[in-house]
Amino acid sequence: MRIHKWFLCLLIFSQTSLAQDIHFVKITETFENAPLSRVLRVLKNKYDLKIAYDDALISGTTISGQFSDKSITDFLNLILLNKGIDYQLLNDKIILIPKSINLDSKTPTLFGITVFGVVQDAKTGESLPNALVSISGLGKGSVTNKDGYFSLTQVPTDTSTISVNYLGYKKETLKLEPGKTKQTLRIMMQESALDLSEFTVVDDKYNTIKYGDEISQITIDPKNLSALPSLGELDIFRSLQYLPGISGSDETSSALTIRSSPSAHNLVLFDGFTIYRLDHFFGVFSAINADAVRDIQIYKGGYGAQFGGRVSGVVDITGTTGNFNEPHYSFGVNLLSARMSSNIPFAKGRGAIHISGRRAYTDIIRSKLFENLYSNYRNKSTQVNQQAFNNGQNESDFIRPDFHFFDVNLKASYKVSNRDVMSLSFYKGEDYLDTDYDILNFGDPNNTNTIDQIDSYTENADWGNTGIGFIWSRNWNRNYYSSLQAAYSNYFFNYLYNNERRTETGDLTGLYELLRTNSVRDFQFNFRNEISLGTRHSLETGLSYSNIDVFKEANIRDLNSNGNTPDNGSPAMIGNIFSAYLSDHISLSRSLQLRIGGRFNATDVSDKNYFGQRLALIYQISPSLELKATTGKYFQLMREEVYDDPYSNNENGWSLAFDKNNPNIRALPVMESTHYIFGFQYSKNDFTFDVEYYQKQTSGLTEYNISHVYDVNTQMQNPLINITQGTSEIEGVDILLQKRFKKYQGWISYTRSKARNRFEGINNNDFIPAREDQRNEVKLVNIYKLPKWNFSATWVYGSGKPFYSPTINLIRDNQNNIVNYEVINYQKTIERLPAYHRLDLSVALKFENEYMKGEIGLSILNTYNRINIHSKRLKRDEIERAINGAPNATIPSDLFRNIVLLDRTPSIFLNLNF
Repeated sequence: MRIHKWFLCLLIFSQTSLAQDIHFVKITETFENAPLSRVLRVLKNKYDLKIAYDDALISGTTISGQFSDKSITDFLNLILLNKGIDYQLLNDKIILIPKSINLDSKTPTLFGITVFGVVQDAKTGESLPNALVSISGLGKGSVTNKDGYFSLTQVPTDTSTISVNYLGYKKETLKLEPGKTKQTLRIMMQESALDLSEFTVVDDKYNTIKYGDEISQITIDPKNLSALPSLGELDIFRSLQYLPGISGSDETSSALTIRSSPSAHNLVLFDGFTIYRLDHFFGVFSAINADAVRDIQIYKGGYGAQFGGRVSGVVDITGTTGNFNEPHYSFGVNLLSARMSSNIPFAKGRGAIHISGRRAYTDIIRSKLFENLYSNYRNKSTQVNQQAFNNGQNESDFIRPDFHFFDVNLKASYKVSNRDVMSLSFYKGEDYLDTDYDILNFGDPNNTNTIDQIDSYTENADWGNTGIGFIWSRNWNRNYYSSLQAAYSNYFFNYLYNNERRTETGDLTGLYELLRTNSVRDFQFNFRNEISLGTRHSLETGLSYSNIDVFKEANIRDLNSNGNTPDNGSPAMIGNIFSAYLSDHISLSRSLQLRIGGRFNATDVSDKNYFGQRLALIYQISPSLELKATTGKYFQLMREEVYDDPYSNNENGWSLAFDKNNPNIRALPVMESTHYIFGFQYSKNDFTFDVEYYQKQTSGLTEYNISHVYDVNTQMQNPLINITQGTSEIEGVDILLQKRFKKYQGWISYTRSKARNRFEGINNNDFIPAREDQRNEVKLVNIYKLPKWNFSATWVYGSGKPFYSPTINLIRDNQNNIVNYEVINYQKTIERLPAYHRLDLSVALKFENEYMKGEIGLSILNTYNRINIHSKRLKRDEIERAINGAPNATIPSDLFRNIVLLDRTPSIFLNLNF
């Protein structure tokens, strides 16, 4: 017992002695505008003092003065005077704390300060990326990063009012208080909603579309888009097609044609990993489940140095992190698929897990909608035997495809500390198609007992994406934020198409087989940094490494050959790409913002290095009006090769550029593009008017142009393959008018553009309209929300796109009889398809009780049943039957048939949230 008392007395004495030692320390130092952090390091290292503080509290504070033989208390009192910081002595430690002052909140004490904070969802605790944080009355300010943190510079006083806007949430305002601006602000935002119990509308004062901090950047609210007409569920990529500058004139494609550039020219990221294929069901559905999406940023061009690897646009998607406070579940079903999601907190609110899954049940239940969609896909095929349909056979009588798709998303997020956040995101999506059927061709359409020939078709396809992304981000202080990312992407596409033509006795008279394989494995490591250098200056810098493994193979076999490939390049390619970027954001004045930077790329697939500069200017004439201009140069090493073959279904494929002096490997150039953009934006009182003019020139395009030429010696057709290089020139203007009025919101967008390509050996090297060339496009979007109902209507108009008609030469013998034909694809006639337009409608009934809330609704696509022509296909089967002397067969006067898009298509849906 005495030993315990003696030990306790010794402990108390030692603690008292240590506390008294602090008062005996004498400080002699000289500082000249030294950061307070450096002063504290001197105290810890030189004087062996223990000091605890929050970086956000001392950030931006400087110390000046000469101090001689000062006690620690006198020294602290002098350096912390009027700094808004106080201290406490606790045993052997010095603890810095915010100073408690009793002032009128209207009386400012600090001027020209920097405010630091984080923006979160009040209900789920989820951080909100890309929220706009600004000083009330002074226009634009700062944008939160991926973890919801922001640093707002040039705040006039410590009594200013801060406003925060985020799509789908009520606007939040926060009046600063003297003595509290050194703390990390935590701004909680309430989701905008309709209160069904009181039948009142909570107005969020924000629209579905918001222009971002960069030029040509648009932010989309996925939840508001759910009210738009669709094939049963919110479709992420198809919804983006309602934006100006993104083509929306094909309801059966989720591809993103941004400013008249092909979809493969755009970079699509999901939590840091690349999505190489954007669709399910041959373009009908987006590859990404909307339940897994938190935020979408679209850069239509002129994007900053933090992005690279593509020559057109960027779509940066942040996955939902789940709910940190309480579990949440959802379920949805429509005529084609079902989906569900779970959001579960763990570790006492420090972590959250999101799990979502979606599967089509078209292999189990073949709805009328599925049959219409599949029929539309089949009709786009170059190999469909139209003669069978002309003879009265119904496609649904013989085509019974086994088809389905699925995708799964999983994301786990964990707040390691108040400054560190870790997340792991996983995605897998896959499609599977298996079709095997016969078509009977009757010599006499009026006599079904005379079978002329039998066409047997086999079609197998499976394709998909897998992605894994790991991010560890740390907010070191209000001046420095960094993130370390590791990402893996795997894309594959396997396709087999076989058509055998036999006589009634089984003799083989025709054969066409296409085998196609394409795969990509992509490993990436990124280190990103955001650095604030003062109230008017900030940097973004980073390093990136990619290892890409590509395999591609295509083989075409017919009756007269064992097989040939339209690709004489290497089927397997491996490349390493190292990139470094720097972007400097400078406030030249309160009205003029300058962004200058560049991205350097080095790779082992080229003898060259590539540097792309970035330059942007934004001039804020008033809080409502701004002028903007930007230019940049961009490079694309991972690129798509285009196959132009009138006979085959050969899809475009991914390949890796190769620009080295190696005679054993065919060169495939690196794509290069230069962007020029300028415009203005006026935004006030829930009204936005934005205009942007753009130009871009792109080189390094590659196309496999395949003709089928008649050989007089063999009296057969032989494929002639030309691998051509080309360039493109694109210019246009995007216009957006957006208005919100009480329960109504909507927008009108108009795009006027011109896109043309020039390829070696095609049409005598002359410029021809690009496939994506659509001179005019208009989109009207209307959303009207009532307490129990959602109504929406969209109308899209697009002028006719070009159709490339190859030259068809009919081969005649000495008696002037047609004995064969040839297709010269390098000499094309350009014609315009008819204009495209459609009206889509949607209505949804909302309901809720104490256990759940949900909606049930109906969408109708192409309400007035417009016949829209997607393209044309050569009537190859009719021509060959006439040449081979089939009874009643003649050469058609029109050698091409129209490929028609969807007719009137209704769909019902049910969505539940628990």
